[in-house]
Amino acid sequence: MQRLGYETLPGEHPIVPAFIRDTNKTSALVAHLFAHNILVTGLNYPVVPKGEQEIRLQVSADHTEQDLKFLLDKLAEFKG
Repeated sequence: MQRLGYETLPGEHPIVPAFIRDTNKTSALVAHLFAHNILVTGLNYPVVPKGEQEIRLQVSADHTEQDLKFLLDKLAEFKG
């Protein structure tokens, strides 16, 4: 995700936040991913402070490498 320009927390986490830092862009990314059957949680102000808007992805052992590649492809496609 970082190679695609997404800001994430370093390390491995079951819930992966990607900081978008813009309410409209966060909402648009959530809609883009949902349109491709990828469920993410978007957190916008006032749930998080302005400038901290993010999406959260939950990764589990049930996800395959193909699932993760599909996600990365859809993140790369997003023009926001």
